[in-house]
Amino acid sequence: PISQKDLPSLVYLGSVHKGIPVRDLDRAVKFYTEVLGLKLLPRPNLPAPGAWLGDADNTVQFHLIVTEKDYIPGPEAPMTPTGRHTAWMVKDLNVFRERMKALGVEYRELKGIISSDQLFVKDPEGHTWEFQEPK
Repeated sequence: PISQKDLPSLVYLGSVHKGIPVRDLDRAVKFYTEVLGLKLLPRPNLPAPGAWLGDADNTVQFHLIVTEKDYIPGPEAPMTPTGRHTAWMVKDLNVFRERMKALGVEYRELKGIISSDQLFVKDPEGHTWEFQEPK
């Protein structure tokens, strides 16, 4: 076997985007723009329908990809920190809490496990998203 010290070291520079398979593009865009506050971004003419979204500062990108053949958890999937999910850093979790409450969006909260509280939401297609704040 090859030793880890003999392999070239990867240097990560950050996230490029998160690809999210969806079946109902309109419903997904509504969730990501209205609930998570993202904006639609220009998108090249790609072979599959979809939408690109980002935050106001262009820090994160979510790429919605319409597909019938790729795995999508489904609306009945549990909102869970132990399943496949992505965590995002936000400036202030209190703002996140207030936004979810104002919109009537269910979220789950874990406290005291790591240095930040963790808030979880589920999109209409069943994808779980985690949000933390810097500590």
